[in-house]
Amino acid sequence: MNNSKFLKIVIVLLLLINLSTITFMWLHRPPKNDAVGDFFAKELQFTAKQKEQFEALKKEHHEAKEALKEIDKEKHDTYLDLLKDPKVDSVTVRKAADEILVVKEKEELAMFYHFQKVRALCDEKQKQKFDEIIKEAARMMGSKQREGQGPPPRREGEDGPPPPPRP
Repeated sequence: MNNSKFLKIVIVLLLLINLSTITFMWLHRPPKNDAVGDFFAKELQFTAKQKEQFEALKKEHHEAKEALKEIDKEKHDTYLDLLKDPKVDSVTVRKAADEILVVKEKEELAMFYHFQKVRALCDEKQKQKFDEIIKEAARMMGSKQREGQGPPPRREGEDGPPPPPRP
C-alpha cells in the first residue's frame, strides 16, 4: 500500500472518530443546570403550587437581571471608552464609575427583593429552613453575577489615584 492511500484511510478514520465523538457528546450532554433553583426546591420541599409560583418568580427575576446586565455592559463600555480620551478629567471618570455602581446597587436590590418574594411563598416551617440556607443560596447566585465585572468599589472618603500628568 502506498503512502497516499494510507493517509486517506487515516484521515477518513479520524473524521469518523471525530463525528462519532461529537454526536455522542451532543446526545448525552447534561441538562441545563439551575443550581440555585434546584437548591431551593430540594431544601425547602416546595409543594406543586409553590414550585409553580417559584418558577414564575425565577422567570421574573431572570428577566430583570438580564435587563440590568445589558445596562451594566453599556455603562462599562462608556466607562472604558473614556480611555480613548487622553484629556479625560477625573470627575468624568468618577461619574462613569458611579453610574456602574448604581447598576450594581440595582442588581443587589433585585436579588434581595427576589429572595423576599421567595420567602413569602414559604409556610412557617419552610421559612425557618429558608433563613438557615439563604446566605448559601445568595452566594451561589452572587458568585455568577460578580465574576470579573466592573471597577473595584470606592470606599467612602477615598479619592483614588491622581489623574495622569497632561503633556
